[in-house]
Amino acid sequence: METAYTTSPDGTRIAYDVTGTGPALMLLHGGMQTRRVWHELGYVDRLRARFRVVTVDLRGNGESDAAVREDAYRIDRLCEDLLAVADAAGASRFAMWGFSYGANVGRYLAARSDRVEAMAMLGIPFGPAASGRFRQMILDLKSKWVPVIDADRAGALDVSTLTEADRAIWQRGTVPLNIAWLGAMLDWPSVEPDDLRCRTLWLVGSANENAIESARAYEHRLARTPVTLTIVPGLTHEEELTRIDDVLPRLEQFTANAKTL
Repeated sequence: METAYTTSPDGTRIAYDVTGTGPALMLLHGGMQTRRVWHELGYVDRLRARFRVVTVDLRGNGESDAAVREDAYRIDRLCEDLLAVADAAGASRFAMWGFSYGANVGRYLAARSDRVEAMAMLGIPFGPAASGRFRQMILDLKSKWVPVIDADRAGALDVSTLTEADRAIWQRGTVPLNIAWLGAMLDWPSVEPDDLRCRTLWLVGSANENAIESARAYEHRLARTPVTLTIVPGLTHEEELTRIDDVLPRLEQFTANAKTL
């Protein structure tokens, strides 16, 4: 895997790599992951003969630049990152697959740009990027950690006041970054199935409680939208990515069919 870099309009450096030949396919990783996950799980090796596979480190992850301000993770900026990568990779149009956080980011680009010709979103609900239990989790994390971050920036943080568990988390050095990108998602607007501009596969594991609840709520409304729902029996959220033999054939077939329509 040879890392390449491009620069987004706001000056953020974005890392990516390109493997294989064929039509361009951009892969977007989940939260707390990097583009390496697509290589390590075998996706890139199995796709490289049919696609020019572009894997991206979303800003704040892997070898891409990381800011610790919420405004750096506005969805407009992440969409600009992806288009900058597509330009650098010579992909005027491309298919896109995203898992979890990557699916959340990708669906906004698929709703805004005609350059995305097919989209597969794995393991997320429709509607707001942060809703229900996930939204409350983010609010709870901000309530807990923003005062700590502010105290640290003011030079007034006494780490001995933190619990042992929280002290260990803080000392990893990733709390400000994680609070920034998670907090930004609270302001991302809702995306609905008929907002998407391209044919889209919505893949959900039946054991992913959050996404399956959304799938059941939306499935009767999808007929006149570009979205095709596929529920894979038994898969948890993690397995929507890791169970490659259950997932990859569905993604490949959908993408091939979408490109011929």
